[in-house]
Amino acid sequence: MTSPVSCAALDSHRRWFTWACLLLMMMMGLPLPARAVAADRLQLSDARSDIDAWAHVQVLSDPESQWQVGDVLTRLKDFQPPGGRHANLGVRRDVVWMRVPLDVPMHESGQWLLDLNYPSLDDVTVYLVTDGRSVRELHLGRQVPFGERPMPSRSHVAPLRLEPGQEHELVLRVKTASSMIVPIRFMKPDAFNAREATVQLLQGVAAGIGLCLLVYSLAHWLSLRDATFVQYALSASCITLFFFSYHGLGSQHLWSGSSWLNVNMAPFSVLLALVGGLLFLDQALGVRDLSPLLSRLLRGAALAAGLVATAFALGLIGYRQAHLAGTILGPMPVLLGLPAAVARLRRGDRVALYIVLGWGLYAVGIATMALLLRGLVDFNDFTNHAFQAGALLEMVMWLRALGARMDETRRLAESVGREREALRSLAHTDALTGLPNRRGLALEIQALLPQATAQRLLAVYLLDLDGFKAVNDRLGHDAGDELLKAVAQRLRALLRNRDVVARLGGDEFVVLAGDLPSDADARHLGTKLLEGFKAPFQINGQSCRVGLTIGYALGPLDGHDEGSLLKRADAAMYAGKQAGKHCMKRGAASVGLVGA
Repeated sequence: MTSPVSCAALDSHRRWFTWACLLLMMMMGLPLPARAVAADRLQLSDARSDIDAWAHVQVLSDPESQWQVGDVLTRLKDFQPPGGRHANLGVRRDVVWMRVPLDVPMHESGQWLLDLNYPSLDDVTVYLVTDGRSVRELHLGRQVPFGERPMPSRSHVAPLRLEPGQEHELVLRVKTASSMIVPIRFMKPDAFNAREATVQLLQGVAAGIGLCLLVYSLAHWLSLRDATFVQYALSASCITLFFFSYHGLGSQHLWSGSSWLNVNMAPFSVLLALVGGLLFLDQALGVRDLSPLLSRLLRGAALAAGLVATAFALGLIGYRQAHLAGTILGPMPVLLGLPAAVARLRRGDRVALYIVLGWGLYAVGIATMALLLRGLVDFNDFTNHAFQAGALLEMVMWLRALGARMDETRRLAESVGREREALRSLAHTDALTGLPNRRGLALEIQALLPQATAQRLLAVYLLDLDGFKAVNDRLGHDAGDELLKAVAQRLRALLRNRDVVARLGGDEFVVLAGDLPSDADARHLGTKLLEGFKAPFQINGQSCRVGLTIGYALGPLDGHDEGSLLKRADAAMYAGKQAGKHCMKRGAASVGLVGA
């Protein structure tokens, strides 16, 4: 037989064990066991302007959706505390009845606004019960056309007139395809208006940022024709529309007349945002270059999201199927894009860096949102807006990634331009002297000839070095090369800055001089060249002399194209060689060769 002492000890241990279990469950955030208790009445005093009713809520499941309010009023003892997280029942497929016992003291106004600040609720019927009978019935939820709602508000609001000095029961019938989040509050109009003004301001700022991102990306697409900007614009605009719909502003301001958009805009915009985001990542990260398979998977996921969105819009699938598809496809951008992003990061790619930073911020928000929709965290301002903040910051990071991509594209274009210019320079420049070669000379003549007139002549001088072969044979080829460089430098020094010196090959040079008023000016310049070569050159410590024989032609007087002018200048130069060298002759078109 058990002694009284041992029984007392056993009871004591049971109490300690019970309290320890309860404490552990509280620390882990698990719901405490529900127990049937008489609900405390919520006292509605005018001294308070904003009252959270959740602590006084009791719930009753109606899995067959068969009860009327009269049936429920006979089952008041079956109601239980909701347990779980604050104002959050998670995903429920059944109809849930909620009960809030109310007490309005004497001498109070009894004027309140019932506020359910979760616009995604589909169908809520509100019954005000006094003295055991329903005295008023109101219909709330996003399935109710905006114009038929008790109050034109983004949240679900109903005005209540409660008789002071009486006890009332507020009974709600809730059925929704979305998560069953029911933040029940009683508010005075001033408090409600103040909160709504804050929400409208903050959501307006967020929508304005989204609009700016849209305009920015489309403007860059129009100027650059880069499809990445269109993909970003689609993702950013649809994310903005999702939050505009999620917080009830779309129904209030944009599509109040469309019952389909009121209910379905949120999952529809998510699917379209996935299309843009998946294609954006494929192109911005250059996934095709890293892994054609990953690229095909990204584009395949985008196609799947687009097909689901189309089927949803055509009514081929319902809200829950579209929501499920969005839930399945939602992680795909990170899962499929992360390997490519990591590979790019290892190469020091700034585009990948900003995308990964955006994912990190987004992950915090989407994880909070997932926990909220599953009923695992309380409904409050942080959990309700964390996803929006994370998504907005991700869009900003992706915009920075676009900027980094433009910088890389510009640097690549500049590098290609420099390489092209270097190749062009190699193709049109004499490697020894740095002067234009025959190809470069042709381009220079083609540029100058259209500007030449009878009053602004273009002189084409063909110069051949007198005595170069002897110097080259006596001092060697290296000295000959040095002499050719020195000749190029002296010619530049003797001419005007705008004149052109080119080397045809061997010891032949060409000089182009434009804007000459007359043949006399051309002769004067040629004479200056002849005189300039009377001074010896110092090559490898040795003095050597070379002279010039010059033949020239004037455009457009002696020819209208490169070939005819060079041919006449060449003929005049050979005539000068035959005449004794170190002289100048013109290859005139009308009178033949004219001596200097």
